[in-house]
Amino acid sequence: MKKIVIIGAGTGGTTIANKLAKKVKGKAEVTIIDPTFKHVYQPAVLFTMFRNESTKDMVKDGTKSIPKSVNIVKDFVTKVDTDKKVVETKEKGNFDYDYLVLATGARYAYETAEWWDDSIYEFYTPKGSEKVADALEKFEGGTIVVSIADIPYKCPPAPVEAAMLLDSYFKKRKMRDKVKIIYTSPLMRAFSIETTNTRVEQYLKEKDIETKILFNVDDVDTEEKIIYSMEDDDVEYDLAIFVPPHRGQQFLIDSGISEGQGWIPTDKVTLKVKDQENMWALGDATDIPTSKAGSTAHHQAPVIAKNIAALIDGNEPTAEYDGHVQCFFLTEFGRSMFIDFDYSRLPKPSPTRRIWYYFKKIFKPVYYVGVIKGRV
Repeated sequence: MKKIVIIGAGTGGTTIANKLAKKVKGKAEVTIIDPTFKHVYQPAVLFTMFRNESTKDMVKDGTKSIPKSVNIVKDFVTKVDTDKKVVETKEKGNFDYDYLVLATGARYAYETAEWWDDSIYEFYTPKGSEKVADALEKFEGGTIVVSIADIPYKCPPAPVEAAMLLDSYFKKRKMRDKVKIIYTSPLMRAFSIETTNTRVEQYLKEKDIETKILFNVDDVDTEEKIIYSMEDDDVEYDLAIFVPPHRGQQFLIDSGISEGQGWIPTDKVTLKVKDQENMWALGDATDIPTSKAGSTAHHQAPVIAKNIAALIDGNEPTAEYDGHVQCFFLTEFGRSMFIDFDYSRLPKPSPTRRIWYYFKKIFKPVYYVGVIKGRV
């Protein structure tokens, strides 16, 4: 039997495991490797930082979403020997493969920001979002800065959403007049996609959120509470909330699959890893020109599963990824935009609607029962 190895058990890896288990049943052995199998429902962190959701149900045992026919290996991958087609792990030994899927995600590379310390807040992890919630409850007034430490990063709307939800939060507490909110971005606009940016900038202006674009963080003095930019457009703050630096996995660099920041060089249509044999990548781990988001991996997974199954059956792989991504873009508590786009179609953001907000709020059970199980 052919051997398929999947590295990573996030949205992409779990979805691929479920789809392949059905498509190659009796024809191939599927193994999935992950260091923890702690499955984090990432959209919930925005709600958690405002106590609108608890972290209690945000992290689940990922093994329960993996089909019984798939071999589960809880361990760290240390290297991939692409010549011998072997995945090496820290404790469980080596795993041969005929086909390899890299769903390794992005890691938070705090060490790349020398200025980062415990006084800096982030909302990309359950622990971090709870820490922000504690700080906001104690906040009595002053300047809050929402800043992006580096690019690229997961979920492009998240920092803008955080800034706009801060506006809603302090209005509800009837102290918005005591809080100055500043949003900074290293990009040339407030939001990366131009067709959506016009609407985003309009909302930021209406909410009296000061926006600084082309703001590349150079250093942060956490004692004096000053964020220094490479453009000398420095900002003083009372509370700084950052999107942490993101990088690819180190073992990918060590294995010669990636270089630089560790993002996997991937064909944007076939999702095959460039210059590698029988190797595919999806989700946050790749360098393809689209959003690093769960919905991206959701739409990529069927393409890889179909093509691996075709190869095992002796057929030509024909499935292609068209760049499809969807997103609920929160503008305040109770309202959200919806954007949907692909490589050939730029997003036309919907008007803000209550229904989109509640879709995002109730999507979690659909995610666990439908999305990562490969049913939708």
